[in-house]
Amino acid sequence: MRRSWLILVCLIAVVHVATAKGPTVVSRIRTWEMNNPMAVADTMKVDSAFLNMPMREALTDYSLSNVSNGQLVSAAMSRLYFDRTKRVDDPFGMLYDAYTVTPQTVRYYNTTLPYSRLHYRKGFTSYHEDNDLSVLFSGNLNPRLNLGFEMNYLTDVGHYANQSGKTYNGSVFGSYNGNHYALHAAFTWNRLSCFDNGGLKDVSELAGKLEPEDMPVRLNAMAGYRYLAGYMNHSYSITYDRTYHDTIEVDVNGVIERRDTVKTEYIPMITFNYTFETNNSNRRYIEHTAKQGFYDTCYVNPTSTRDSSDVLTIKNTVAVTFEEAFNKKLKFGATVYAYNECQRHMLLNTDSLWQDSIYRYKWTNNTFVGGALYKNMGKWVKYGFDGDVCVIGYKIGEFHVHGHLNTDFRVGKDTMYISAEATVKNETPSYYHQHYYSNHLQWENDFSKTYRIHAGAKIAYPTTWVKPKLEFDFENLSKAIYFQDGHPVQHDGHVQLIQARAQVDITTPWVNLENRVVYQHSTNDAIVSVPALILYHNLYYHGSWFKRNLDTQFGVDLRYFTRYHAPVFDPASGQFCNQTTTLVGNYPVLSVYAGLFVRRLRLRFFAQYQHLNHLFMKDNTDRLTMPGYAMNPDVFRAGLVWQFYR
Repeated sequence: MRRSWLILVCLIAVVHVATAKGPTVVSRIRTWEMNNPMAVADTMKVDSAFLNMPMREALTDYSLSNVSNGQLVSAAMSRLYFDRTKRVDDPFGMLYDAYTVTPQTVRYYNTTLPYSRLHYRKGFTSYHEDNDLSVLFSGNLNPRLNLGFEMNYLTDVGHYANQSGKTYNGSVFGSYNGNHYALHAAFTWNRLSCFDNGGLKDVSELAGKLEPEDMPVRLNAMAGYRYLAGYMNHSYSITYDRTYHDTIEVDVNGVIERRDTVKTEYIPMITFNYTFETNNSNRRYIEHTAKQGFYDTCYVNPTSTRDSSDVLTIKNTVAVTFEEAFNKKLKFGATVYAYNECQRHMLLNTDSLWQDSIYRYKWTNNTFVGGALYKNMGKWVKYGFDGDVCVIGYKIGEFHVHGHLNTDFRVGKDTMYISAEATVKNETPSYYHQHYYSNHLQWENDFSKTYRIHAGAKIAYPTTWVKPKLEFDFENLSKAIYFQDGHPVQHDGHVQLIQARAQVDITTPWVNLENRVVYQHSTNDAIVSVPALILYHNLYYHGSWFKRNLDTQFGVDLRYFTRYHAPVFDPASGQFCNQTTTLVGNYPVLSVYAGLFVRRLRLRFFAQYQHLNHLFMKDNTDRLTMPGYAMNPDVFRAGLVWQFYR
């Protein structure tokens, strides 16, 4: 594996050296994602941030605070209710969202020169090392056609017994953007495996003299997850061609001259879209010894466990868009679309319960129709409304309606940003919520659809010295489905959730302070339990040295959440299950870090001493992420990020 990565990095370096010998070309990089059914490109900035690189990990990038087993590779769920995602339509795969690359998260590029990025981070501990390696390359074959790939490899040996994990994911992508026709295609892969120890047998050992790897654990099991996806989008636009006069710069014998020229602007009137997507989500759970005292039942095999779940999805979408740019009178755009979703679920054959690995497949088919009305151009107000409904199939009657509005305006010398959104969703339970058979768990349910009403608002007023931002969210959840004792349960009632999030960044020429404060409240703690308060504070020095050729950052950050009934993890189902007996929280995690950015080389170095307070709080038994699972001890990590382009 290490030799393969070294060869790959060398090949990228050769490409950059070869292009460096060519004529001088100004480097321009444009990047975007295809993240909605109408396949609208969302232009984004290249990830060139220098600040806070030591804190950038898979889980911290996913959410401000997460429930996990404490390791770098783990099933995870955000403690912030409104940060929880559903990247895959599989309840056994959703909890690996922090590591899963889907076609909707792939970034496409258009570059005048090849662009690549190398990221490497290592944990320097004697017996529990971890490695995080990522490589990205993208280059244009011509001004319209771009190809690229990204690969990520993360491994963590783990500090506690039976808790190591690793993940390998990435994507191969390409795009063509012509005046009338555009093509986007991607293939993504994700492979994850992690051992599970069921938690510590006695959390009081955290206050004892045993080293973490010597503390007794409850289970020796392993879970593996694989997600593969293919994506292809075609779009063709009927355009109105408008010519206009412009000037260009021409190099004549070393002298830059400006000359007049005639250019053609292609204004789209109607765009036709077709999108094909297929993905396969597969989870395995293995115990070489089924009877370890952790589970009371063994339905299939009394000696070992080899459970599998598998979801195959094939989706076709067609859409017609009446473009906003051409609609001069009504000043908005509109889209109508329809998609068909065919899914195959794998289940254990109930007629052969005592024969291991005998499976059957269940196919479902669903057809949705929908539309959207939007205004993304203009100076004052932008808005959008979209929705769809299932008219044929297993999910018939499922619907969602979403609307958003945002505006910005000058207040004094700065700009205020205000946005609001609302969603109504009636959602069919997953097939696996209704039917599932495994060695330790089995159920047959007849759940009704869940119903959600969500409303949210954001307001931000960034100034030179202070950058405040406030967010408010409310949701009414009816017929909620949650897990308890490894089994799904549906609540016959309503749960309301409120979240207020404040972000205040204070900037001075020398000292900077970032503050994140989140308040949450659930009206039914037994159904949806969240910590009332989540805090993150980051105090650091940032300066430019040696005539602004070297940027530096030195700081300390703190993470904290109040006590709450954190969920307990069930390894067999791979789900976080509700419990109301054990409180977890009220323990801070303090870290110190440093970062350097060599501007001319575009090279960033960083180092972090994580969980520094463990040195003087070793006997604290509150350092749990959830019941039975302890946080990692203190660890030193360092790494670099190197970007290559001119």
